[in-house]
Amino acid sequence: MKQSFDLTIHNLYKNFAQKKDFIPVLKGITYSFCQEKSYAIMGASGTGKSTLMHLLAGLDSPSDGIVALGDESVAKYSTQQRAQQIAFVVQSPTLIKELSVIENIALAGALAGQSWDKSLEYARNLLDKVGLSDFDNYNVGQLSGGQKQRVALARALMQKPKFLLTDELTGNLDHQTSLAIMHFVLELKKEWGFGLIISTHNYEIATLMDEQLVLKDGLLIKQS
Repeated sequence: MKQSFDLTIHNLYKNFAQKKDFIPVLKGITYSFCQEKSYAIMGASGTGKSTLMHLLAGLDSPSDGIVALGDESVAKYSTQQRAQQIAFVVQSPTLIKELSVIENIALAGALAGQSWDKSLEYARNLLDKVGLSDFDNYNVGQLSGGQKQRVALARALMQKPKFLLTDELTGNLDHQTSLAIMHFVLELKKEWGFGLIISTHNYEIATLMDEQLVLKDGLLIKQS
């Protein structure tokens, strides 16, 4: 049986300095995200959703508290180890315009120490999974916004992470494309078994997840 991991935050605080004072953004959040489930984090602009997502991904350090995957603090991971465990896709992902679609994906494997041939082989499999098998040699500048998001997702999944995090993944996409992308991500989750945490302003997309959470006044509140 495949081992399941929880991504857990315990007594998490994040403050931002402002002159001689500080602004508290996250105020002692404790929550456990299960690998088998999907979660939506909602909240008004400026409440700290992106801050929380960056902390969960290990891309920023909390002012206090712990982010842990299983029994190990994410802070102990090297950059490469973190990428192998927790993948993160932002609203406007950066793709390398000088590389083809498949090269953009395969590069993530090569940077993790895989051979280029093996990386290309797995990248082709991922392209097929995300429905872009005919676009392998395209320049990324030839892709639509939704297609670029699929390339970014394939790149993020190159190292078979335990959790996929997305920050306003569909914020720049139209309604129908947004829904199609999220249904697609949920299909991949079901097939590959990664945990899924998204931040979104879109309530309709949030309801596709198993749990809906609201970040308000520095605290994370589960919706009934």
